[in-house]
Amino acid sequence: MNENLDITVAIPTYNGESRLPELLERLQNQVNTENLSWEIIVIDNNSTDKTAKVVQTYQNNWRCPYPLKYCFEAQQGAAYARKTAVAEAKGRINRFSR
Repeated sequence: MNENLDITVAIPTYNGESRLPELLERLQNQVNTENLSWEIIVIDNNSTDKTAKVVQTYQNNWRCPYPLKYCFEAQQGAAYARKTAVAEAKGRINRFSR
C-alpha cells in the first residue's frame, strides 16, 4: 500500500446498502485522476443491512488503480465512524462524503 497517497475519500455509512452503489459507481468513473494517488474507504458504522456485502462485491470486481477499502466501526455514531476514517486514511488530503 502506498503510504504517500494524495487524497483519501472516506465514506462513513450506516445502512448504506441502497445508497453506496451509485456513489461507488460515480467514484469508479472519475476522469482526469490519472495523476493522483488516492484511495476510497467505506466505514460501516454498525449497519444492520447488507452494506458489507455491497462493498465486498465492489471490491471483488474493482478494476481501478486506486484501492477500495472497507472498515467496520462497531461503536454507533457519526463521530466514531469519522474517527475511524481518520485513523485509516493514508492520504495527505482527506475528503469525507456525506
